[in-house]
This record gives sequence, C-alpha cells and structure tokens, in this order.
Amino acid sequence: MVSIKSLHTKLAISFLALMFIPLIATGLYGHFFTRAALSQQALDRSIHQVHLQAESIVSTLQQVQGDALYLGALRSLNMMRQQPVSEEIEFWRREVEQDFLVLATMRPMYQGLRLLTTRGQEIIDLQQTEDQRVTSTPIAALQDHNNATYFKEVLARPLNGVFVAPFLIGNIPYIHYAVHLPGGVLVIDLDVGWLLRALPISPGSDTWAMFDQDGNFIVYPEGFDPQSAADYISTMIENGSGSFETTSSVFVYDTIYPSLRSETQLANEQFWVIFRQTPTHILYASVNDFYRIALLFMVGAALFAVLLALLTSSLLIKPIKQLEGLAARFGHTGVAPELPQQLSNDEIGSLTRTFFDMAHELEGKRKQERRLIERLIRAQEEERKLVAYDLHDGLIQQLVGARFHLSNGCMQQTPEARGNVQCGCDALTEAIVEGRRIIEGLRPAALDDLGLAAAIEETARTTADAVQWSLTLDLQPLPNEPEKTVGVTLYRIAQEALNNARKHANAHHVRVSLHNGDGIFLTIEDDGIGFDLDGLAHENEGRGLGITTMQERASLIDGQCIIHSQPGQGTRIQVYVPHILVGQPDIPKQAQ
Repeated sequence: MVSIKSLHTKLAISFLALMFIPLIATGLYGHFFTRAALSQQALDRSIHQVHLQAESIVSTLQQVQGDALYLGALRSLNMMRQQPVSEEIEFWRREVEQDFLVLATMRPMYQGLRLLTTRGQEIIDLQQTEDQRVTSTPIAALQDHNNATYFKEVLARPLNGVFVAPFLIGNIPYIHYAVHLPGGVLVIDLDVGWLLRALPISPGSDTWAMFDQDGNFIVYPEGFDPQSAADYISTMIENGSGSFETTSSVFVYDTIYPSLRSETQLANEQFWVIFRQTPTHILYASVNDFYRIALLFMVGAALFAVLLALLTSSLLIKPIKQLEGLAARFGHTGVAPELPQQLSNDEIGSLTRTFFDMAHELEGKRKQERRLIERLIRAQEEERKLVAYDLHDGLIQQLVGARFHLSNGCMQQTPEARGNVQCGCDALTEAIVEGRRIIEGLRPAALDDLGLAAAIEETARTTADAVQWSLTLDLQPLPNEPEKTVGVTLYRIAQEALNNARKHANAHHVRVSLHNGDGIFLTIEDDGIGFDLDGLAHENEGRGLGITTMQERASLIDGQCIIHSQPGQGTRIQVYVPHILVGQPDIPKQAQ
C-alpha cells in the first residue's frame, strides 16, 4: 500500500487537484453560459449593422422624396400650370428651371433633374457635368419619354406616388427616382454611390448585396455569384427582416421601401432587400476568441499546477540537490567544500556529513599526490640541468679542444691529409652544434626568462629552421604564467610533438597554437604522412613511446592529450590543461 506521506503521492495529489479543478470549472462555464451569450451578442451586432445600413438608404431616399415634394409645391411650378398663354408659360418655365437649378446646385448627388408632362414630353432637363456644373438642356433638345418604363410605372401610381427604376450604369451609376405630380412627372437621377455610401468599402470576408421585390439582384460585389443565394431569396422576401444560418454562413437581412408608406398599399409595391452574408467562423470569431482565451487559461492553470508541484518538490528535495551540487563542484575542482551550517537530522543530513568527511580525506590524498608529482617533475628538471651542465663543461669543451688541435695540425699536413683532417673538423663542429641543441632542449633558458609562449615559439622556430618547415604560429599571450610544473610539462609536450614531427612526419607545414580560457589549449598539427593510431599502439617504436610520454605528462597535471592522425592526412595533437587561468571570456574549442 502506498503511503500518503511519500513524496511521489504528495506531488501526484497536488498536481491533479490544482490542474483539474480550474479546467473542469472553466469548461462547464464556457459550455453552458458563455458560448450562447457570445454567439447571440455577435448575431445581434450583425443585425444592428444591417439595420443601420437600411436606415441610411431609407434616410437618403426620404431626403430625395422630400426634395421632390418641395419642387412639386413650388409657386413657379403652380403658376406655370395655370397660364393659358404660351408667352406666359415660357416665362414661368424659365422661373421653374431657375428654381430647379438652385436645388440641383445644392445637391451634388443629383446627376439630373427632369420635369415631364403627362404625355412624357420634357419641360425641363438639368444635367450635372463631369466637372460638377449643372447645365440646362435647350428646348430644341428636350426629349420625349412617353415610352419609358419608369414613366409608365409612375403614372400608374396615385399622386405623389413614387417609382424607383432599376440601377442604371453610365459614367456614374444612378437611379431614376420618379414622383407623380399634378400635371406631370418629376424625375431625379440619384447617384448610386451616394445612396450606398454607408456600405463598407472593404467589407473583408462579408458579402453585402441587395435585390428587389422580384428577386433580381441590383447591388452585389465583384466576384459574387447571385445563384449562390437564390435558394434563400424567397425566405428573405417573405419574412422582411431577420437572420438565419446555413452550414457555412450566417445571413442577416432587412427590407427597404423606397417611398413613404403612407399611401394605400399596392399589390405591386416596390421594395428592396439588403442582406449581409458572413462566414460562420468570422461572425462567431468572439466565440473562438473566448475558446482561445479559455485554452490559454487552462494551459496557464496547468502550468501553475506544474510550477507549484515543482516548488513543492524542490522544497522537499532541496537537501539532496544541495548535496548533488557540492559533489559535482568537488569533482570538478577537487577542493572539499565547507559543511553547511544548517543540516537536517534525517538520513540526508547523515549522508551529507559522511560525504564531507570523505571529501576532506580525498582532498588530502590529492594534495599529497600533487606534491609528489611536483617533486618528481622538479627532480627530473634538476637532473636535466645537471646533465646539461656536465655536457657543456665536459664533453662539449673536449670536442671544442679536439677541433682546435685538429685545425692547428691541419696546416702541417699534405694536401691529401689536410682534406681528411678538415672533414674531421667539420664532423666535430656538427657534433658541437648538436650537443648545444641537446643542452638547450634539456633546460631552455627562454622558459625561465621569457615564459611559456616565448619558449614554445623558440623551439618551434628552431626546429622549423633545421628541417625547412613552413611554420604558422598562433600563440596567445598569457596574462599570468602558469605554475612551474604546468609550464614545464606543456613545454616538454610541445618539444616531444615537434621532435616526433621532425623525425617521422616528413611534413612541409606545421602550425602551433596556444590559447587560454578556463585553461590552456595547446595544438601542434602538421601536413605530414600521418600514421595509424591503433597499429602504432602495438608497435615498439620511438614514436609510440613519445605519444605515450605526452599523454602521461598531460595526465600528471590533470590535463588531456588527444591525438588525431590517419595515414596520408597529417597529425594533430591537442593538449588541454583546465583551471589554470580564470576570467577569459572565450574558450577555444581546440580540445573538443
């Protein structure tokens, strides 16, 4: 049976409770209340917008009808109707034309004003030009509209009755707004753009359209197929206004009557239906937004639960994490950390104390081992120094003396013997140079006088000059010289690598680089013949011994010596000694 006090059970209970309670509550609230409210709100907003568009069109038509009634009641027009004499009629016709001109000038949306007799003959014809000036048609150019459809339709209506002709396409789309007046017909050509000015210019995904009482579309956007809404026209005509939803769209519609409906309703009454077709996902975008917000809320609640569980677990396992960090730091630095002041009295506290005892004991052994290694390296260097002194003061001096005696005796010999003696002198000279090179290698003065970078540069240049290498040096100055043991070891590794390349690589170009970061990176690479590392490990050659020596030297100072080589592809030796210098921002990836 699982105990409720276990860490696993506590985390599981906290996570599940804090996650599922807000998720279930949010889901139930959104399903039962919010979706319905947001959907109805979006639909009501669309209905209101369609109604506003219809009201805007009706308002414009009412203004036109008001102007028509105003013109029909003009005194000048009444006087013209009452004059029996043609001269007087012409006078009053000009007066009427002038009154019409005043109104047309104030109404830039009127493309034309036309007054017809009951027989369809024009009495007055005013037209707006492209530069928005109103001009009068001469009497000789007045036309007869007796056969025009709109003229017949408006005469069939009672006085003050209105007929609006279908939309006409010209330079500027317009409609004939015709009013039946006593003794004739008044026609106003209304700019369609002004009539529909409230419609959205860029409706986005919406489709705004209008059709008449016969189901004929009179306004629709470019690219719209009237047949796509043909199945719904009868529904909209019958109901007048409202909304309905299809599988992919929502239709909202309203009815527009072009004239005031105070007169007796006619069987052929004229009206328009304006509708807005909106994709379902666009109209109910607020519902989708709600679900996205709800999802974010639920994800946030889940994340909060996870964070709370993590916080709880961190408080419970904090001592273990602390011990883990101390152990990792000790393994990385080798320095035993200090025992924390506050330790629990449970098993974790006991384990922490045991770890600290072990760490201090291991640190003491490491320090002792370090001291032994330093003594060994110093002893080796001291022995090398003594050997160098002995060679310089003993063997080299003897070789120099022998060459001196041979040179003096050479002058007293025959030419043939003199040549043999000269060959011996030359051999002694080469032996002296080689002996001095060996002495310099045993204890380079540059390492003590100039530092590690200068010593490596000197031995690299000396070796390159001896074998005619093309040499590339990339030696970064070290802000502080490493301790003596590390410096000597790195120099010996570089020296061994260059000697191996000189003896075995048959190289033409050698590159030596030295960089520092959180440690020192030393790289020696050549373009020589290379070798097989696995095969060389089983051979008893000097080169195999040199490689082993370099790796062992690096391990003595807690470093790494990695060798890359393949036959025909040269050799690259990378040495990395950690934790020598601190504070350099960039760590070259040479030893990776």
